[in-house]
Amino acid sequence: MSQAPVSKFDALPSELSLLVARLSIAGSVHKVQDLIRVSSINAQMRSITVNTSDLWTEFTLSDSSSSHKLGGLCVCRSGDHVLDLIISLPRPMDQEEGVPGFVKCFKSAASRISRLSIHTYDPLSLDIINTLLHTENFSMLRDIHVDYDYEQYDGFVRFISLPSGGAGLHSASLVGVQTQPWFQFSLGNLTYLHLGTGEHCRWTRVAIAPLLQAATSLQELHFVGDRGVFHTVMDEGFGGIQLTLPALRCVRFVNAAPGFIFTFLRRVTAPLLEEVDTTAPPHRTHNEEGREIFEWFGAVFNIVRNPAVALPPHSLKLREGGVEYRDEDMLHFVIFLVAIFPNITSLEIDGELLYVLHFLVELEGCQAASLPRQRWMIEKLKIHGLFDQEVEGEHGDFVEDLTRTLGALKKKGLKELRLIVDRSIQPSLGRVDVEALKELVGELILDD
Repeated sequence: MSQAPVSKFDALPSELSLLVARLSIAGSVHKVQDLIRVSSINAQMRSITVNTSDLWTEFTLSDSSSSHKLGGLCVCRSGDHVLDLIISLPRPMDQEEGVPGFVKCFKSAASRISRLSIHTYDPLSLDIINTLLHTENFSMLRDIHVDYDYEQYDGFVRFISLPSGGAGLHSASLVGVQTQPWFQFSLGNLTYLHLGTGEHCRWTRVAIAPLLQAATSLQELHFVGDRGVFHTVMDEGFGGIQLTLPALRCVRFVNAAPGFIFTFLRRVTAPLLEEVDTTAPPHRTHNEEGREIFEWFGAVFNIVRNPAVALPPHSLKLREGGVEYRDEDMLHFVIFLVAIFPNITSLEIDGELLYVLHFLVELEGCQAASLPRQRWMIEKLKIHGLFDQEVEGEHGDFVEDLTRTLGALKKKGLKELRLIVDRSIQPSLGRVDVEALKELVGELILDD
């Protein structure tokens, strides 16, 4: 039996060589280094990789001289393609060696950057980047992400410049930083905005009304307080004007001050809104000086007295905030949710918050004038139930808690229940009485 011929790598068709190069860098966090290694296989591979300009469009700049050299190589070999630049500066740059190389490479790439991600933990580095963003031409920039996480937070608000007045931006994510007054910018093309406090910034104050007036194309809007409570000033200079976001489809609140959620939803008209995503309320409703900034029943009373809420029927995602809550706090929160979101048709909640459903059922029997009269008509319910079925008591409590309220919700129009179970610790069906649940809700779906 003759030996099978051995194919030489040099004999590979150019299409396969290019495929090898693309697969070698797919998903890599060190794409340029991996690409250089692939190009050193042989002369054919080197020729293909060097002359395929779209392979060299993504690179990272740090404080090292090697990243500046590799960045310059990418700018040269990427031709006229737009660039995806990641800036990673976890420590201060050397003023004599690091800064000049960084600035030179950044300037050479600026006019072709389409996506810019900035991760820095150093205020001096942020100042250098800000100067470049203010002075250079970024005509192709469409997406910007800034994450400023200064562990030794000094209490000063850090700002980031939006290149070209923000006119070309489609997506912006600002974490731990703010920008200059929004009315200075042209944000008519912005469809996605993420505003976050960052891990080490306890409080964030933003005059939000100018943003909402400028970003009329927003479709998705996130307010995220990582460790602190996100709160804003909506009324500065606008004196109670009702604001409209005609394209907004999703708004997300994470560890946001309840008072801000209340103000936002009472001031903003969103005719196309489909989804509200929020965590359970934070413990504190006080500012860092100890002054109370939100009072639950006062807010509910205002809503009941003036029930016009311009939100269409939509879904609500309610997530667990990582802290324990007293029953009375959660009851107040549920009353608040029912008052501020009167048109919920689909509810998605974490399994740890099942008692929210109990409170919803209990409210059905309450007719107090101070409570909202309209109740949710939930048609679809999705529960993330990450419970361990090996723990008999925990499993039994889950099933009991779930079935206790489903009958009442069924009478109010519930048509579909979807359980998200953890297959790694649970059998495919486990001891969940599927047939019994189906009788309660009509349709039961078990998802991974």
